[in-house]
Amino acid sequence: MILTLAPGGDIATLVRDAAADGAESIVVVIAPGADPLAAALSRAAVGPLAVEHAPGVRINAVAPGATTAPDVVASAAAFLDNARSTTGQILELR
Repeated sequence: MILTLAPGGDIATLVRDAAADGAESIVVVIAPGADPLAAALSRAAVGPLAVEHAPGVRINAVAPGATTAPDVVASAAAFLDNARSTTGQILELR
């Protein structure tokens, strides 16, 4: 399941709701343009959320830059969604 975290959104709530819905893999796209502190907190939460939901749910994230092409973001998210042995990782795209 690929989800987009809107600026000002709460990554923990987003992930926990998706996990409660039965998602096996959750990839959060952290939208560019978010407040730098909020973006840093979202990135910092990926690892602990992955530990919290392991082994039943894999949690990963994609953090695109402001100029990253949408197809690159979609490819990175699809890669993580299908990477069965990967959890707690963030792909930083520039």
